[in-house]
Amino acid sequence: MIPAVSAIKGSITTSVERTDCTVALYSCEKALLQEISQMDVVECMESLTAIDVGIFKSTNIVALRGVNGDRMVLAPTGSLNEQIDDVRKVRDAAFQAVSKAISAGSRSPVLYLSNIEYSTENIDADFSSWIEVAILGALEASYVTLVAREWYKKQGKDETHNDKLDKLSIIVSEKNAISDDQLSELVKRVVAIEMGKRLSKDMGYGDAERFTPYRAAEHLEKVFKNVPGVSHKLTKDVNVIKEQYPLLYHSARASLQAEHTGPCLVELNYKSPDQSQVKEHVYLVGKGVTFDTGGINVKSGEGMRGMSRDKLGACTVAGFVLAAASMQSTKANITAILSWERNSVGPDSLLPDEVLVSRAGVRVTVVNTDAEGRMVMTDPLAEVKERIVDARKKGDNTPAVVYTVATLTGHVIIAYGGYGATVANGPARNNRLDKHLSEAGMKYGENFENSVLRRDDYSLIASCSEVEDIYQSNTRPSSVTPRGHVYPAAIMIRASGLDKHDSSAKPEDRISYMHLDIAGNAEELGSSGLALPKITGAPIAAFVGAHLV
Repeated sequence: MIPAVSAIKGSITTSVERTDCTVALYSCEKALLQEISQMDVVECMESLTAIDVGIFKSTNIVALRGVNGDRMVLAPTGSLNEQIDDVRKVRDAAFQAVSKAISAGSRSPVLYLSNIEYSTENIDADFSSWIEVAILGALEASYVTLVAREWYKKQGKDETHNDKLDKLSIIVSEKNAISDDQLSELVKRVVAIEMGKRLSKDMGYGDAERFTPYRAAEHLEKVFKNVPGVSHKLTKDVNVIKEQYPLLYHSARASLQAEHTGPCLVELNYKSPDQSQVKEHVYLVGKGVTFDTGGINVKSGEGMRGMSRDKLGACTVAGFVLAAASMQSTKANITAILSWERNSVGPDSLLPDEVLVSRAGVRVTVVNTDAEGRMVMTDPLAEVKERIVDARKKGDNTPAVVYTVATLTGHVIIAYGGYGATVANGPARNNRLDKHLSEAGMKYGENFENSVLRRDDYSLIASCSEVEDIYQSNTRPSSVTPRGHVYPAAIMIRASGLDKHDSSAKPEDRISYMHLDIAGNAEELGSSGLALPKITGAPIAAFVGAHLV
Protein backbone atom coordinates (compact mmCIF):
# COMPACT_ATOMS: atom_id res chain seq x y z
CA MET A 1 0.00 0.00 0.00
CA ILE A 2 1.30 3.43 -0.99
CA PRO A 3 -0.47 6.67 -0.06
CA ALA A 4 -2.17 8.46 -2.95
CA VAL A 5 0.33 10.86 -4.50
CA SER A 6 -0.61 13.91 -6.54
CA ALA A 7 1.37 16.94 -7.69
CA ILE A 8 0.60 20.42 -8.99
CA LYS A 9 2.51 23.65 -9.54
CA GLY A 10 1.63 26.55 -7.30
CA SER A 11 2.63 28.54 -4.22
CA ILE A 12 2.95 27.59 -0.59
CA THR A 13 -0.53 29.04 0.01
CA THR A 14 -2.21 27.17 -2.87
CA SER A 15 -5.20 25.39 -1.34
CA VAL A 16 -5.32 21.59 -1.57
CA GLU A 17 -8.45 19.77 -0.44
CA ARG A 18 -8.48 17.40 2.53
CA THR A 19 -4.96 18.16 3.78
CA ASP A 20 -3.92 18.71 7.36
CA CYS A 21 -0.38 20.07 7.33
CA THR A 22 2.17 21.81 5.11
CA VAL A 23 5.76 20.65 4.91
CA ALA A 24 7.97 23.32 3.33
CA LEU A 25 11.28 22.18 1.85
CA TYR A 26 13.74 24.95 1.11
CA SER A 27 17.47 25.60 0.98
CA CYS A 28 17.45 28.95 2.81
CA GLU A 29 14.93 31.12 4.68
CA LYS A 30 15.43 34.15 2.44
CA ALA A 31 14.62 32.23 -0.74
CA LEU A 32 11.48 30.77 0.83
CA LEU A 33 10.17 34.16 1.99
CA GLN A 34 10.70 35.59 -1.48
CA GLU A 35 8.26 33.03 -2.88
CA ILE A 36 5.38 33.97 -0.57
CA SER A 37 3.04 36.68 -1.82
CA GLN A 38 0.58 36.81 1.10
CA MET A 39 1.86 39.47 3.47
CA ASP A 40 0.07 38.05 6.50
CA VAL A 41 1.94 34.76 6.04
CA VAL A 42 5.24 36.58 5.55
CA GLU A 43 4.66 38.66 8.66
CA CYS A 44 3.81 35.57 10.70
CA MET A 45 6.98 33.81 9.54
CA GLU A 46 9.07 36.88 10.32
CA SER A 47 7.56 36.99 13.80
CA LEU A 48 8.77 33.43 14.35
CA THR A 49 12.32 34.58 13.64
CA ALA A 50 11.90 37.29 16.24
CA ILE A 51 11.19 34.57 18.78
CA ASP A 52 13.95 32.19 17.62
CA VAL A 53 16.58 33.34 15.11
CA GLY A 54 17.49 29.73 14.34
CA ILE A 55 13.98 28.38 13.85
CA PHE A 56 14.27 28.11 10.06
CA LYS A 57 17.59 26.31 10.26
CA SER A 58 16.25 23.03 11.67
CA THR A 59 13.19 20.80 11.43
CA ASN A 60 10.41 22.44 13.44
CA ILE A 61 6.62 22.56 13.40
CA VAL A 62 4.88 25.91 13.77
CA ALA A 63 1.32 27.23 13.71
CA LEU A 64 0.84 29.30 10.55
CA ARG A 65 -2.49 30.54 9.27
CA GLY A 66 -2.82 30.77 5.51
CA VAL A 67 -1.17 27.48 4.61
CA ASN A 68 -2.80 24.06 4.26
CA GLY A 69 -3.64 22.70 7.69
CA ASP A 70 -2.76 26.03 9.37
CA ARG A 71 0.51 24.50 10.50
CA MET A 72 3.83 24.04 8.81
CA VAL A 73 6.82 21.78 9.26
CA LEU A 74 10.07 23.49 8.32
CA ALA A 75 12.33 21.31 6.18
CA PRO A 76 15.60 23.15 5.54
CA THR A 77 18.20 21.36 3.48
CA GLY A 78 20.94 23.73 4.54
CA SER A 79 23.63 24.79 2.10
CA LEU A 80 23.85 22.75 -1.10
CA ASN A 81 26.95 24.52 -2.38
CA GLU A 82 29.77 22.82 -0.52
CA GLN A 83 32.03 20.27 -2.20
CA ILE A 84 30.68 17.48 0.01
CA ASP A 85 27.00 18.36 -0.47
CA ASP A 86 24.81 16.15 -2.64
CA VAL A 87 21.14 15.37 -3.24
CA ARG A 88 20.93 13.21 -0.13
CA LYS A 89 20.56 16.41 1.88
CA VAL A 90 17.27 16.96 0.07
CA ARG A 91 16.10 13.42 0.82
CA ASP A 92 17.10 13.69 4.47
CA ALA A 93 15.29 17.01 4.90
CA ALA A 94 12.09 15.64 3.37
CA PHE A 95 12.26 12.43 5.39
CA GLN A 96 12.85 14.17 8.70
CA ALA A 97 10.15 16.80 8.12
CA VAL A 98 7.46 14.34 6.99
CA SER A 99 8.38 12.11 9.94
CA LYS A 100 7.83 15.16 12.16
CA ALA A 101 4.45 15.83 10.52
CA ILE A 102 3.42 12.22 11.07
CA SER A 103 4.43 12.33 14.73
CA ALA A 104 2.31 15.48 15.04
CA GLY A 105 -0.73 13.56 13.82
CA SER A 106 -0.73 14.44 10.13
CA ARG A 107 -2.03 11.84 7.71
CA SER A 108 -2.50 14.03 4.62
CA PRO A 109 0.34 16.56 4.38
CA VAL A 110 1.21 18.88 1.53
CA LEU A 111 4.90 18.82 0.62
CA TYR A 112 5.82 22.22 -0.78
CA LEU A 113 9.01 22.17 -2.84
CA SER A 114 10.45 25.66 -3.12
CA ASN A 115 12.98 26.72 -5.72
CA ILE A 116 16.04 25.45 -3.89
CA GLU A 117 19.48 26.88 -4.58
CA TYR A 118 22.33 24.50 -5.33
CA SER A 119 25.73 24.46 -6.97
CA THR A 120 26.01 23.31 -10.58
CA GLU A 121 29.80 23.18 -10.42
CA ASN A 122 30.24 20.27 -8.02
CA ILE A 123 31.24 17.31 -10.20
CA ASP A 124 30.53 14.91 -7.34
CA ALA A 125 26.88 15.96 -7.02
CA ASP A 126 23.88 16.05 -9.33
CA PHE A 127 20.67 17.78 -8.26
CA SER A 128 18.81 17.29 -11.56
CA SER A 129 16.40 14.76 -9.97
CA TRP A 130 16.02 16.53 -6.63
CA ILE A 131 12.23 16.74 -6.84
CA GLU A 132 11.98 12.97 -7.22
CA VAL A 133 14.44 12.46 -4.39
CA ALA A 134 12.42 14.76 -2.11
CA ILE A 135 9.19 12.86 -2.80
CA LEU A 136 10.95 9.53 -2.25
CA GLY A 137 12.24 10.82 1.08
CA ALA A 138 8.72 11.81 2.09
CA LEU A 139 7.30 8.42 1.08
CA GLU A 140 10.07 6.64 2.95
CA ALA A 141 8.83 8.28 6.15
CA SER A 142 5.36 6.77 5.66
CA TYR A 143 6.41 3.13 5.14
CA VAL A 144 5.27 0.39 7.52
CA THR A 145 7.07 -2.96 7.27
CA LEU A 146 5.31 -6.10 6.08
CA VAL A 147 5.97 -7.93 9.33
CA ALA A 148 4.35 -5.06 11.25
CA ARG A 149 1.39 -4.91 8.85
CA GLU A 150 0.82 -8.64 9.26
CA TRP A 151 0.94 -8.27 13.03
CA TYR A 152 -1.55 -5.40 13.00
CA LYS A 153 -3.90 -7.46 10.85
CA LYS A 154 -3.79 -10.29 13.38
CA GLN A 155 -4.64 -7.78 16.09
CA GLY A 156 -7.67 -6.62 14.11
CA LYS A 157 -6.24 -3.15 13.43
CA ASP A 158 -7.77 -1.09 10.64
CA GLU A 159 -6.06 -0.18 7.35
CA THR A 160 -4.63 3.06 8.72
CA HIS A 161 -1.94 0.85 10.26
CA ASN A 162 -0.79 -0.28 6.78
CA ASP A 163 0.78 3.11 6.07
CA LYS A 164 1.49 6.20 8.12
CA LEU A 165 -0.13 8.47 5.51
CA ASP A 166 -3.42 8.41 3.63
CA LYS A 167 -2.20 10.72 0.90
CA LEU A 168 0.73 12.93 -0.01
CA SER A 169 0.07 16.09 -2.00
CA ILE A 170 2.95 17.86 -3.71
CA ILE A 171 3.08 21.54 -4.62
CA VAL A 172 6.07 22.45 -6.77
CA SER A 173 7.01 26.12 -6.76
CA GLU A 174 6.14 28.03 -9.93
CA LYS A 175 9.80 29.09 -10.04
CA ASN A 176 10.90 25.51 -10.76
CA ALA A 177 11.30 24.96 -14.49
CA ILE A 178 9.14 21.87 -14.92
CA SER A 179 6.04 21.47 -17.07
CA ASP A 180 2.78 19.88 -15.97
CA ASP A 181 3.42 16.89 -18.26
CA GLN A 182 6.92 16.43 -16.90
CA LEU A 183 5.57 16.63 -13.36
CA SER A 184 2.96 13.98 -14.14
CA GLU A 185 5.60 11.63 -15.56
CA LEU A 186 7.87 12.33 -12.61
CA VAL A 187 5.19 11.33 -10.10
CA LYS A 188 4.48 8.14 -12.04
CA ARG A 189 8.18 7.27 -11.95
CA VAL A 190 8.53 8.06 -8.25
CA VAL A 191 5.55 5.89 -7.33
CA ALA A 192 7.00 3.03 -9.40
CA ILE A 193 10.38 3.34 -7.69
CA GLU A 194 8.71 3.44 -4.29
CA MET A 195 6.70 0.32 -5.10
CA GLY A 196 9.94 -1.46 -5.95
CA LYS A 197 11.63 -0.21 -2.81
CA ARG A 198 8.73 -1.36 -0.66
CA LEU A 199 8.83 -4.86 -2.14
CA SER A 200 12.55 -5.00 -1.39
CA LYS A 201 12.02 -3.77 2.16
CA ASP A 202 9.03 -6.03 2.80
CA MET A 203 11.10 -9.09 1.99
CA GLY A 204 14.30 -7.76 3.53
CA TYR A 205 12.73 -7.05 6.93
CA GLY A 206 11.18 -10.52 7.04
CA ASP A 207 13.09 -12.88 9.30
CA ALA A 208 14.64 -16.19 8.26
CA GLU A 209 11.46 -18.19 8.86
CA ARG A 210 9.06 -15.63 7.41
CA PHE A 211 11.10 -15.70 4.20
CA THR A 212 12.64 -19.11 3.72
CA PRO A 213 13.64 -19.75 0.10
CA TYR A 214 10.27 -21.32 -0.70
CA ARG A 215 8.26 -18.64 1.11
CA ALA A 216 10.22 -15.93 -0.69
CA ALA A 217 9.31 -17.60 -3.98
CA GLU A 218 5.65 -17.81 -2.94
CA HIS A 219 5.58 -14.15 -2.03
CA LEU A 220 7.05 -13.13 -5.38
CA GLU A 221 4.57 -15.28 -7.26
CA LYS A 222 1.75 -13.52 -5.42
CA VAL A 223 3.18 -10.05 -6.05
CA PHE A 224 3.82 -10.56 -9.77
CA LYS A 225 0.80 -12.73 -10.56
CA ASN A 226 -1.17 -9.97 -12.29
CA VAL A 227 1.59 -7.48 -13.10
CA PRO A 228 1.49 -6.60 -16.82
CA GLY A 229 4.55 -7.55 -18.84
CA VAL A 230 6.12 -9.84 -16.25
CA SER A 231 6.41 -13.62 -16.49
CA HIS A 232 7.39 -15.79 -13.53
CA LYS A 233 9.22 -19.13 -13.38
CA LEU A 234 10.07 -21.18 -10.30
CA THR A 235 12.72 -23.91 -10.16
CA LYS A 236 12.70 -25.96 -6.96
CA ASP A 237 13.32 -29.52 -8.17
CA VAL A 238 16.46 -30.54 -6.27
CA ASN A 239 17.68 -32.82 -9.07
CA VAL A 240 17.37 -30.02 -11.62
CA ILE A 241 19.22 -27.64 -9.33
CA LYS A 242 21.95 -30.23 -8.73
CA GLU A 243 22.43 -30.73 -12.46
CA GLN A 244 22.08 -27.18 -13.75
CA TYR A 245 23.22 -25.09 -10.76
CA PRO A 246 25.75 -27.34 -9.01
CA LEU A 247 27.47 -24.63 -6.97
CA LEU A 248 24.14 -23.48 -5.56
CA TYR A 249 23.13 -27.07 -4.82
CA HIS A 250 26.29 -27.93 -2.92
CA SER A 251 26.26 -24.66 -0.99
CA ALA A 252 22.66 -25.46 0.07
CA ARG A 253 23.18 -29.19 0.75
CA ALA A 254 22.84 -28.98 4.51
CA SER A 255 19.51 -27.14 4.18
CA LEU A 256 17.89 -30.13 2.43
CA GLN A 257 17.31 -31.79 5.81
CA ALA A 258 14.16 -29.66 6.09
CA GLU A 259 11.92 -29.27 3.04
CA HIS A 260 10.98 -25.65 3.61
CA THR A 261 14.60 -24.50 3.71
CA GLY A 262 15.64 -26.08 0.41
CA PRO A 263 17.07 -23.97 -2.42
CA CYS A 264 15.11 -22.60 -5.37
CA LEU A 265 15.41 -20.12 -8.20
CA VAL A 266 12.87 -17.54 -9.30
CA GLU A 267 13.13 -16.06 -12.77
CA LEU A 268 11.30 -12.83 -13.57
CA ASN A 269 11.12 -11.58 -17.15
CA TYR A 270 9.86 -8.10 -17.96
CA LYS A 271 9.06 -7.41 -21.60
CA SER A 272 8.71 -3.86 -22.86
CA PRO A 273 5.22 -3.12 -24.23
CA ASP A 274 6.87 -1.53 -27.29
CA GLN A 275 9.72 -3.68 -28.56
CA SER A 276 10.67 -1.08 -31.15
CA GLN A 277 11.74 1.23 -28.30
CA VAL A 278 14.00 -1.30 -26.55
CA LYS A 279 17.58 -0.07 -26.28
CA GLU A 280 19.07 -2.89 -24.21
CA HIS A 281 18.44 -6.15 -22.39
CA VAL A 282 19.32 -5.96 -18.70
CA TYR A 283 20.17 -9.25 -17.00
CA LEU A 284 20.44 -9.42 -13.22
CA VAL A 285 21.36 -12.22 -10.84
CA GLY A 286 20.46 -11.62 -7.21
CA LYS A 287 21.89 -13.31 -4.13
CA GLY A 288 19.02 -14.54 -1.97
CA VAL A 289 20.64 -16.20 1.06
CA THR A 290 17.74 -16.16 3.50
CA PHE A 291 20.05 -16.94 6.41
CA ASP A 292 23.81 -17.30 6.40
CA THR A 293 25.24 -19.34 9.25
CA GLY A 294 28.58 -19.46 7.46
CA GLY A 295 28.08 -23.16 6.82
CA ILE A 296 30.68 -25.45 8.35
CA ASN A 297 32.91 -22.35 8.64
CA VAL A 298 30.30 -21.19 11.11
CA LYS A 299 30.05 -17.53 12.02
CA SER A 300 30.96 -16.86 15.63
CA GLY A 301 29.50 -14.54 18.24
CA GLU A 302 27.82 -11.44 16.89
CA GLY A 303 28.59 -12.50 13.30
CA MET A 304 25.22 -14.31 13.10
CA ARG A 305 23.20 -11.18 13.85
CA GLY A 306 21.54 -9.75 10.77
CA MET A 307 22.22 -12.72 8.53
CA SER A 308 18.52 -12.86 7.62
CA ARG A 309 19.45 -9.79 5.56
CA ASP A 310 21.84 -11.67 3.29
CA LYS A 311 19.02 -11.84 0.75
CA LEU A 312 18.91 -8.11 0.00
CA GLY A 313 20.56 -8.54 -3.40
CA ALA A 314 17.68 -10.69 -4.63
CA CYS A 315 15.12 -8.45 -2.90
CA THR A 316 16.56 -5.40 -4.66
CA VAL A 317 16.53 -7.07 -8.06
CA ALA A 318 12.89 -8.10 -7.59
CA GLY A 319 12.07 -4.52 -6.61
CA PHE A 320 13.68 -3.18 -9.78
CA VAL A 321 11.59 -5.51 -11.94
CA LEU A 322 8.44 -4.32 -10.16
CA ALA A 323 9.46 -0.68 -10.66
CA ALA A 324 10.01 -1.26 -14.38
CA ALA A 325 6.65 -3.00 -14.77
CA SER A 326 4.88 -0.29 -12.77
CA MET A 327 6.34 2.34 -15.09
CA GLN A 328 5.58 0.17 -18.12
CA SER A 329 9.01 1.22 -19.31
CA THR A 330 9.65 0.79 -23.02
CA LYS A 331 13.43 1.22 -22.93
CA ALA A 332 14.58 -2.19 -21.76
CA ASN A 333 13.73 -5.86 -21.47
CA ILE A 334 14.76 -7.32 -18.12
CA THR A 335 15.66 -10.85 -17.09
CA ALA A 336 16.21 -11.42 -13.38
CA ILE A 337 17.29 -14.69 -11.79
CA LEU A 338 16.95 -14.76 -8.00
CA SER A 339 18.95 -17.52 -6.38
CA TRP A 340 17.51 -18.48 -2.98
CA GLU A 341 19.11 -20.68 -0.33
CA ARG A 342 19.73 -21.04 3.37
CA ASN A 343 23.40 -21.56 4.12
CA SER A 344 22.90 -24.12 6.87
CA VAL A 345 25.06 -26.38 9.03
CA GLY A 346 24.33 -30.11 9.20
CA PRO A 347 25.53 -33.66 8.57
CA ASP A 348 25.73 -32.98 4.84
CA SER A 349 27.40 -29.58 5.04
CA LEU A 350 29.64 -28.47 2.22
CA LEU A 351 33.25 -28.84 3.37
CA PRO A 352 36.45 -26.92 2.70
CA ASP A 353 38.76 -28.76 0.27
CA GLU A 354 35.86 -30.13 -1.80
CA VAL A 355 36.34 -29.63 -5.53
CA LEU A 356 33.12 -28.73 -7.36
CA VAL A 357 32.52 -28.34 -11.07
CA SER A 358 30.50 -25.28 -12.08
CA ARG A 359 27.83 -25.16 -14.77
CA ALA A 360 30.52 -23.79 -17.10
CA GLY A 361 32.76 -26.80 -16.42
CA VAL A 362 35.27 -24.97 -14.23
CA ARG A 363 36.76 -26.86 -11.26
CA VAL A 364 36.41 -24.84 -8.05
CA THR A 365 38.14 -25.76 -4.80
CA VAL A 366 36.10 -24.71 -1.78
CA VAL A 367 38.19 -22.86 0.79
CA ASN A 368 35.57 -21.23 3.00
CA THR A 369 31.90 -22.19 3.11
CA ASP A 370 31.05 -18.73 4.42
CA ALA A 371 31.88 -17.38 0.96
CA GLU A 372 28.59 -18.76 -0.33
CA GLY A 373 27.33 -15.70 -2.18
CA ARG A 374 29.60 -16.14 -5.18
CA MET A 375 28.58 -19.81 -5.38
CA VAL A 376 24.88 -18.97 -5.27
CA MET A 377 25.23 -16.54 -8.19
CA THR A 378 27.87 -18.12 -10.44
CA ASP A 379 25.79 -20.77 -12.19
CA PRO A 380 22.84 -18.44 -12.92
CA LEU A 381 25.47 -16.02 -14.25
CA ALA A 382 26.74 -18.78 -16.55
CA GLU A 383 23.18 -19.40 -17.71
CA VAL A 384 22.72 -15.73 -18.54
CA LYS A 385 25.95 -15.83 -20.53
CA GLU A 386 24.66 -18.83 -22.48
CA ARG A 387 21.40 -17.06 -23.30
CA ILE A 388 23.18 -13.97 -24.59
CA VAL A 389 25.44 -16.11 -26.79
CA ASP A 390 22.45 -18.07 -28.13
CA ALA A 391 20.49 -14.89 -28.83
CA ARG A 392 23.38 -13.45 -30.80
CA LYS A 393 23.68 -16.62 -32.84
CA LYS A 394 20.01 -16.19 -33.75
CA GLY A 395 20.59 -12.62 -34.89
CA ASP A 396 19.43 -10.78 -31.77
CA ASN A 397 22.18 -8.23 -31.16
CA THR A 398 20.30 -6.10 -28.64
CA PRO A 399 22.98 -4.56 -26.39
CA ALA A 400 23.16 -6.51 -23.14
CA VAL A 401 24.46 -5.71 -19.69
CA VAL A 402 24.74 -8.27 -16.90
CA TYR A 403 24.75 -7.65 -13.15
CA THR A 404 25.29 -9.74 -10.07
CA VAL A 405 23.82 -7.97 -7.03
CA ALA A 406 24.65 -9.02 -3.50
CA THR A 407 25.37 -8.06 0.07
CA LEU A 408 28.59 -9.93 -0.49
CA THR A 409 31.39 -8.73 1.76
CA GLY A 410 32.23 -6.89 4.94
CA HIS A 411 35.24 -5.51 3.11
CA VAL A 412 33.15 -3.13 1.00
CA ILE A 413 31.99 -1.47 4.23
CA ILE A 414 35.57 -1.26 5.50
CA ALA A 415 36.62 0.26 2.17
CA TYR A 416 33.70 2.57 1.42
CA GLY A 417 31.48 2.82 4.49
CA GLY A 418 27.84 3.27 3.54
CA TYR A 419 28.38 3.15 -0.21
CA GLY A 420 28.01 0.35 -2.72
CA ALA A 421 30.77 -0.73 -5.06
CA THR A 422 30.72 -1.48 -8.77
CA VAL A 423 33.26 -3.99 -10.06
CA ALA A 424 33.14 -4.08 -13.86
CA ASN A 425 34.80 -6.35 -16.40
CA GLY A 426 36.69 -4.97 -19.41
CA PRO A 427 33.75 -4.53 -21.83
CA ALA A 428 31.63 -2.82 -19.17
CA ARG A 429 34.46 -0.45 -18.28
CA ASN A 430 35.20 0.25 -21.94
CA ASN A 431 31.55 1.24 -22.35
CA ARG A 432 31.71 3.30 -19.13
CA LEU A 433 28.78 1.36 -17.73
CA ASP A 434 30.16 1.50 -14.19
CA LYS A 435 30.43 5.28 -14.49
CA HIS A 436 26.94 5.41 -15.96
CA LEU A 437 25.45 3.54 -12.99
CA SER A 438 27.33 5.62 -10.43
CA GLU A 439 26.17 8.82 -12.17
CA ALA A 440 22.56 7.60 -12.02
CA GLY A 441 23.08 6.74 -8.36
CA MET A 442 24.42 10.23 -7.71
CA LYS A 443 21.19 11.73 -9.15
CA TYR A 444 19.03 9.66 -6.81
CA GLY A 445 21.19 9.68 -3.69
CA GLU A 446 22.20 6.02 -4.06
CA ASN A 447 25.90 6.62 -4.47
CA PHE A 448 28.40 4.04 -5.68
CA GLU A 449 32.17 3.90 -5.72
CA ASN A 450 33.82 2.39 -8.81
CA SER A 451 36.36 -0.36 -8.07
CA VAL A 452 38.65 -1.76 -10.76
CA LEU A 453 39.55 -5.41 -11.35
CA ARG A 454 43.32 -5.87 -11.35
CA ARG A 455 45.72 -8.72 -12.07
CA ASP A 456 46.08 -9.17 -8.30
CA ASP A 457 42.44 -10.33 -8.11
CA TYR A 458 42.98 -13.08 -10.66
CA SER A 459 46.37 -14.16 -9.33
CA LEU A 460 44.91 -14.57 -5.83
CA ILE A 461 42.43 -17.21 -6.99
CA ALA A 462 44.66 -18.92 -9.57
CA SER A 463 45.24 -22.64 -9.10
CA CYS A 464 48.47 -23.77 -7.46
CA SER A 465 47.98 -27.45 -8.35
CA GLU A 466 46.41 -29.83 -10.87
CA VAL A 467 43.39 -30.37 -8.64
CA GLU A 468 41.38 -27.29 -9.54
CA ASP A 469 41.12 -24.40 -11.97
CA ILE A 470 40.45 -21.72 -9.36
CA TYR A 471 39.91 -21.28 -5.64
CA GLN A 472 36.51 -20.20 -4.34
CA SER A 473 37.94 -17.92 -1.65
CA ASN A 474 40.97 -17.33 0.48
CA THR A 475 41.36 -18.40 4.11
CA ARG A 476 40.83 -14.99 5.71
CA PRO A 477 37.64 -12.97 6.26
CA SER A 478 36.96 -10.48 3.48
CA SER A 479 37.16 -7.58 5.94
CA VAL A 480 40.88 -8.23 6.51
CA THR A 481 41.71 -9.31 2.96
CA PRO A 482 43.29 -6.72 0.66
CA ARG A 483 40.85 -6.03 -2.20
CA GLY A 484 38.36 -8.23 -0.37
CA HIS A 485 35.28 -6.87 -2.17
CA VAL A 486 36.90 -6.87 -5.62
CA TYR A 487 38.39 -10.33 -6.16
CA PRO A 488 35.05 -12.21 -5.75
CA ALA A 489 34.07 -10.73 -9.13
CA ALA A 490 37.12 -12.43 -10.64
CA ILE A 491 35.95 -15.75 -9.18
CA MET A 492 32.48 -15.41 -10.71
CA ILE A 493 33.93 -14.32 -14.06
CA ARG A 494 36.24 -17.34 -14.21
CA ALA A 495 33.83 -19.93 -12.80
CA SER A 496 30.97 -18.84 -15.09
CA GLY A 497 33.07 -18.76 -18.24
CA LEU A 498 32.61 -15.01 -18.69
CA ASP A 499 36.39 -14.67 -19.00
CA LYS A 500 35.95 -15.96 -22.56
CA HIS A 501 33.85 -12.88 -23.27
CA ASP A 502 36.12 -10.19 -21.90
CA SER A 503 38.00 -7.45 -23.76
CA SER A 504 40.38 -9.99 -25.29
CA ALA A 505 37.49 -11.65 -27.17
CA LYS A 506 36.29 -10.57 -30.59
CA PRO A 507 34.08 -7.46 -30.35
CA GLU A 508 30.98 -9.45 -31.28
CA ASP A 509 31.68 -11.96 -28.47
CA ARG A 510 32.19 -9.50 -25.63
CA ILE A 511 29.69 -9.31 -22.77
CA SER A 512 29.47 -6.35 -20.41
CA TYR A 513 29.28 -7.50 -16.80
CA MET A 514 29.24 -5.71 -13.47
CA HIS A 515 29.21 -7.05 -9.95
CA LEU A 516 27.54 -4.80 -7.38
CA ASP A 517 28.43 -5.29 -3.74
CA ILE A 518 25.62 -3.50 -1.91
CA ALA A 519 26.52 -4.54 1.65
CA GLY A 520 27.23 -0.88 2.40
CA ASN A 521 24.20 0.86 0.88
CA ALA A 522 21.40 -1.73 1.12
CA GLU A 523 21.25 -0.87 4.81
CA GLU A 524 22.05 2.31 6.68
CA LEU A 525 25.12 2.06 8.87
CA GLY A 526 24.37 1.89 12.57
CA SER A 527 21.16 0.95 14.35
CA SER A 528 18.90 2.03 17.17
CA GLY A 529 19.62 0.03 20.30
CA LEU A 530 19.57 -3.67 19.50
CA ALA A 531 17.54 -3.19 16.31
CA LEU A 532 19.01 -4.09 12.95
CA PRO A 533 19.85 -1.19 10.61
CA LYS A 534 17.18 0.36 8.41
CA ILE A 535 16.88 -1.14 4.90
CA THR A 536 17.17 1.48 2.15
CA GLY A 537 15.91 -0.25 -1.01
CA ALA A 538 19.06 0.89 -2.81
CA PRO A 539 20.01 0.70 -5.62
CA ILE A 540 16.55 0.43 -7.23
CA ALA A 541 16.36 4.13 -8.05
CA ALA A 542 19.89 4.01 -9.51
CA PHE A 543 18.88 1.11 -11.75
CA VAL A 544 15.83 3.04 -12.92
CA GLY A 545 17.93 6.12 -13.62
CA ALA A 546 20.56 4.13 -15.49
CA HIS A 547 18.31 1.95 -17.64
CA LEU A 548 14.71 3.18 -17.74
CA VAL A 549 14.82 7.00 -17.86
